[in-house]
Amino acid sequence: MNFRSLVSTDVWRDLIDRGRRRTYPSNSVLLAQGESPGSVIALVDGLVKVVQSNENGDALTLMLRGPGEVLGEMGALLGRPRSATVTAARRCTGFVLPAHAFRGYVERHRLEPVIYQLTVERLNSHERLRADLVHLPPTGRMARVVSHLADEVGHPQGAAGLLVELGMPRAELATMAAMRRSSALVALGQLQSAGILTLGRRRLTITDVVRLRAAARGEEIADAERRENTSPAM
Repeated sequence: MNFRSLVSTDVWRDLIDRGRRRTYPSNSVLLAQGESPGSVIALVDGLVKVVQSNENGDALTLMLRGPGEVLGEMGALLGRPRSATVTAARRCTGFVLPAHAFRGYVERHRLEPVIYQLTVERLNSHERLRADLVHLPPTGRMARVVSHLADEVGHPQGAAGLLVELGMPRAELATMAAMRRSSALVALGQLQSAGILTLGRRRLTITDVVRLRAAARGEEIADAERRENTSPAM
């Protein structure tokens, strides 16, 4: 779910038409944590990484976002500093709209319920992810994070697969899964060895979505394989 999926084509087009087109090179900062919320960005192409830093300066990758997102909308609506930094994971194109113009756009199209729904859904999704990670074994943690990213930015690949563009080193998945880097890489290797996914330099291809979801629920990979092999033919 993203902003674009919740509004009509005409409403999305009105937002784009009112913005100024801008291209962001890979690794450039679109929005910086703590800065004044002077604008929003409607993302039409590319992939961004949302990172939050704590008081100690530790950076936590929260999520990836793709086309159809509006970035910085809550800060613009509430008049609060940016709560996270948004960086281009690869080259991006967006349309920049001043905060006051975005507020007028929201009021004109009566989009307050849409933004509220999107905010609540994302908060709930993030809370579910955090809660699940507490109880899952290492491989399950990694499967849960990959499953979450597939829901957010996955694209169909082949007959039944999903491609997840990361735009970042795989080791950064460790922070998302609340794991040490070495443990995260081992867990990814186990998922690959089981034929559930294949690893690219900055991408993942999920080849067995059903077994990934099972692993994300904490089921042992071997148990999922055994059930699959003994299930009656259809």
